[in-house]
Amino acid sequence: MPRRSYDQYCAVARALDAVGERWSLLIVRELLRGPQRYTDLHADLPGVSTDILATRLRQLESEGLVERHRLERPANAVAYRLTPRGQALRHVVDALAAWGLDALGEPRPTDAVRTHWFTGRGPAGRAVAVADEAAPAPER
Repeated sequence: MPRRSYDQYCAVARALDAVGERWSLLIVRELLRGPQRYTDLHADLPGVSTDILATRLRQLESEGLVERHRLERPANAVAYRLTPRGQALRHVVDALAAWGLDALGEPRPTDAVRTHWFTGRGPAGRAVAVADEAAPAPER
């Protein structure tokens, strides 16, 4: 199935062509913490199917935002990491987190939560979900 495009000569439309699919920016959020194995990404993106995760990673690779690399021994596994162009999305993810803070409210009973999603403080000391490389290890 060919990828959808806005087919507009507009920087916002082109950016959304690259990262506007569901799950794409959440994958970027996770990779802003550093290289991640596929299984770690899947564990920290509750609700994403393995097919969608694999598809989004391939799309982000084709856009030059993500690259695969082999981890050194003893891990000897493949991990995904952001390219410099992908790293440039940090300010976008941070801005979206700050913008979404007003709608965050209290967690719903069905909401998944990972401590590394909350690394900053917003108004009235409320936690802000922002990407942070120095975030604590996720719960498993």
